[in-house]
Amino acid sequence: MGNFLVVIPSTDSGADANRLFKAGLEAAREIRSQTPSKTVENDWALAASFTRQNGSGGTLVTDPATGSWLLTSGTWFHSEGYASGSELRLLQRYLETNALQLGRELEGFFVLVIGDARTREVVVVTDIIGSCHCFQRSLNEGVVLSGSSLLLASLGDSKFDYLACQEFLATGIVYENRSFYEGIQKLAAASVVRIRRGEEAPAEIYWDASTLKLESLSGQEAVDVLWEKTTRAAKRVASLYSNPICDLTGGYDSRILVAGFVGAGVRCATAVSGSADSHDVVISRGLAQMLGLPNLHNSPLEQISFEQLQGSLPLTDGECNLVEYAAIRENHRRLSQQFDISINGSFGEVARGYWWELLFPRIGARGGLDARKLAARRYAAQGWDPFMIPAKNRIELVDHFAGVIHRANAGLSNSPNTFQMDHAYLKMRMQHWQGRIASSTNQIWPCLSPFMFRSVLEPMLETRALLRWRSLLVRKMLAKFSPRMAAYRLEHGFPAEPTSWRNFYRFTPLGVYFAEKVLRRVKGKLGRPKAATATGSRPAPRLQLWGDERVVDVLRPASMKLNAWMDVTALEDFLKRSQKTDFAFGDQWARLLSLECALRSVERGRQAAGL
Repeated sequence: MGNFLVVIPSTDSGADANRLFKAGLEAAREIRSQTPSKTVENDWALAASFTRQNGSGGTLVTDPATGSWLLTSGTWFHSEGYASGSELRLLQRYLETNALQLGRELEGFFVLVIGDARTREVVVVTDIIGSCHCFQRSLNEGVVLSGSSLLLASLGDSKFDYLACQEFLATGIVYENRSFYEGIQKLAAASVVRIRRGEEAPAEIYWDASTLKLESLSGQEAVDVLWEKTTRAAKRVASLYSNPICDLTGGYDSRILVAGFVGAGVRCATAVSGSADSHDVVISRGLAQMLGLPNLHNSPLEQISFEQLQGSLPLTDGECNLVEYAAIRENHRRLSQQFDISINGSFGEVARGYWWELLFPRIGARGGLDARKLAARRYAAQGWDPFMIPAKNRIELVDHFAGVIHRANAGLSNSPNTFQMDHAYLKMRMQHWQGRIASSTNQIWPCLSPFMFRSVLEPMLETRALLRWRSLLVRKMLAKFSPRMAAYRLEHGFPAEPTSWRNFYRFTPLGVYFAEKVLRRVKGKLGRPKAATATGSRPAPRLQLWGDERVVDVLRPASMKLNAWMDVTALEDFLKRSQKTDFAFGDQWARLLSLECALRSVERGRQAAGL
């Protein structure tokens, strides 16, 4: 389904909670152009479900015997073979067992919200990564749940979360349990949350990566297990969606994704985005032609309009760069008219030792991860202009993200440093960056990565580090099970197969590849931010948007909602500089615009709600 709204009344506040629920529906109508597909209303919980933009989802089912109900967001698969669309059977399974057991039996990208009439409590179950976003807000009338932080912010006064806003302006991502607003929190991964009479019990965790058998898979066994789990996941997707389209680019992850579908005997189309002469598009076209698969090319948008930004806002809550997401939205809207589901290769990089180069030469050693190094090289590596943030509220990014990493990896300091890197990557980047994009796209139509299935992700994490280092595991897997795809060149010119005496000459582009990586690192250390550039003869999207009077009005410093927090003089200077072609902080400008648009949307929602 596309989204949901649930209100759990506080003690003796049923009438107030009912008014809050109705206000939330009015706010959803105003800021999200949504009306509920189904509602359930009683004195201990009120719930509404909404369909996706393509009309799918939005199911809310009720057990006639107990009066319990269930709604879901995302796409889920049960270990007994049924999946999304069988919500009543899923509810029956919950009533037979419990939420913790149910979580262990599921995989996919999902949030479950269950109203248990037997205990008069609402139970929420999140997926193992927390990629499918669910937010919570506590008000006098009760606890409110939704997939939209923006909708929750409309239900009463909302103060800025200064820390979250700085994270977003600097990196484009909001971390941990934060949203743009104080008191509106994202629920944790792999968790079961129980709420009764407006009170939340301590969350329970049903999956913990630290309990896996690390370093237990090696050699051909690891290759075979990963292939079997990948092809099985592809078959499970095909059992639910008969007409999927898979991303296919010039890299590894989408290649092993498509190889898994082809190896499973699942027919799929492929899609790629970019300019017609880019490496991704050329390689995608060649691979698809070799495999006999349809290949759809999404050309870059000629221009990003203010209307496209506004259309992206209710999907993303503004917690995503709207200028970037507008192009993603247009691609998915177009594809959703022809296919059932979008399949991507996210999480495939876990099988390839992603970011492990930061651990060299102590790859796999036990001991605490160097959180400051990781923070500086990956999470706080972008250039940004912090001076619009008042000095009293300004954070030092490396220190901040080092703290986030420490909290994400608490209790893991004796684990292999490779696992600590993977664990931080999953809890931080994949939960919040990938999860935000996926949660937004899920409101257009179903989207999914089979590599985040528990059955696929676990063997990746359990494979010995030396086999995953430099993508050896997936190269061996492709060479054994899809040799033609393994031999076909990657985006950097060398093949996806392991190096041998027969093909070593094909790896000469590696020298150029590593030289370019070193050069990028040197530039990063020198603190040289990349200036925004135009595409061909077209001006950069930022300059195009500055030509729209509506954007000028939104970014008029004197009337911006962000004036309540920012240094107005520095903000004025930043916006003035952003109108020049050589401005170096184009991404930050787009995030600033996204945040301001979100705050204005909250105000409209609040007015519609009458709160």
